[in-house]
Amino acid sequence: MNLGENILIAVVFATYIAIAAFFVVFKLNYFQITDIKVVGAKNSSEAELLRRAGIRAGYTNIFFSTNKLKMQILKNPWITDVNVRKEYPRKVIIEVTEQFPFCLLIDHKGDMYYLSKKGVILAEANFSNGLDFPVLISKGIESQQLIKNAVQVLSLSASSNVLSWEEISEINIDPIYGLKVFTRDKRRIDFGKGDIRTKWKNVEKIITHSLTINMKEKYIHIDRATMGVVGFNL
Repeated sequence: MNLGENILIAVVFATYIAIAAFFVVFKLNYFQITDIKVVGAKNSSEAELLRRAGIRAGYTNIFFSTNKLKMQILKNPWITDVNVRKEYPRKVIIEVTEQFPFCLLIDHKGDMYYLSKKGVILAEANFSNGLDFPVLISKGIESQQLIKNAVQVLSLSASSNVLSWEEISEINIDPIYGLKVFTRDKRRIDFGKGDIRTKWKNVEKIITHSLTINMKEKYIHIDRATMGVVGFNL
């Protein structure tokens, strides 16, 4: 048997193997997805995530793009990370990581939403997921910048030693006057608009000084970054 015949036999054999593989995969549906499992979804609807993913039972496991699936699922505001595993021949596992609500927003229509730490609306608030969060109350048409400023105040309070996240009851957001922070012990802090980080540092200095003289503020008015007015409870 010469070289040419050997090559021909090899080609014919490879062709038969390819046809057999095609038959197994497509005719017998060997890689057809029968089990899709979503792990880690508590606030997100599993059905909604699967709609975003664009796969369902009956799809072929070897042909869908995991990267495209991830990009679609990440459009859900709750989701911060996605991991997709194909367990051949018939199973797909989608693991998601969700973020937690950081605060509540009551808009000018009275509707209540969960906000993320970046100020993104996650979903409508409900009793099942809890309502014990600082509340942002909009006094007019929502300004995204003012909402971000209010969330920034809460973020700064999360690492503060003198005015913690847990002590803040609500923040009023007014398109004209800016931010007014109310604490659980009835103090009011007027931040106005903008330059939140500088103003926050000054507020911390004022509260720290109040503690050293054993006084309690009734209000702090600091709508300018360089000066503030303090009223004490006598």
